[in-house]
Amino acid sequence: MRLLISIFGLALLLAPSVAMAQDTGLTVPQADPALVYLAPTPDQPNYAVRVQAFVQATVPEPFRSAFDATGGSDLWGLPTSEPAADPHNPNFVYQRFENGVLFYNATEGTTEPIV
Repeated sequence: MRLLISIFGLALLLAPSVAMAQDTGLTVPQADPALVYLAPTPDQPNYAVRVQAFVQATVPEPFRSAFDATGGSDLWGLPTSEPAADPHNPNFVYQRFENGVLFYNATEGTTEPIV
């Protein structure tokens, strides 16, 4: 699964404004340049502490539990967007990360990676 998410994440980074899957109608938020600019970089002192603080500030529940349970920043990288509701279905909320997207379905109360 890790490889699948990484390949998927690469595709998202190369085409961040493209809708998730044209045939499913899912719309994923674009990477936010301002949020990406604020993200810590490995050359900064106390990088691990900065990553934790950044994730706590930008990844709310229900995304945080799924993020932590499925590998955290080691797998997902850092968030590159705030959570955003699908413009066609407000019960679908997405959050983009460097290596993939988490999808919250409010109707079912589930948070899953989009693969």
